[in-house]
Amino acid sequence: MPNVFTYGSLMFDPVWSRIVAGSYDRCDAILQGYERKGVRGEVYPVVVPSSEHSQVRGVVYIGVLSSDLRRLDQFEGEYYFRKTLLVATEEGALSAEVYILKEEYYAVISPEEWDPVQFSTTGIHYFMHHYMKTEEQ
Repeated sequence: MPNVFTYGSLMFDPVWSRIVAGSYDRCDAILQGYERKGVRGEVYPVVVPSSEHSQVRGVVYIGVLSSDLRRLDQFEGEYYFRKTLLVATEEGALSAEVYILKEEYYAVISPEEWDPVQFSTTGIHYFMHHYMKTEEQ
């Protein structure tokens, strides 16, 4: 069962728990060689390859069931591809699935860094109202 590295809305339990059925251990992790950017006109981020010195802080969920991985694939949609990469944790390196923006969609990238603190205080409310209601239907 794969691990899944999350770097945006899925780091937050109200979002994660609405997508997946299982309960998973999680820990903080760092993805090296990528950068996290905002999306123009949206409250969620994307990650794209960057310099070897770039890094993205996020959360890795351990041992995600294939049924939940399929739910995550559907949630992430056509803009992303899933790639197996190494992430660093306090316990050492782990292999994890990461959703990366497809190159043909780079025009949606905002020049600003995505702010997880802002998302946790204001953006998550917008996100839950506009994106999660479709998950219930």
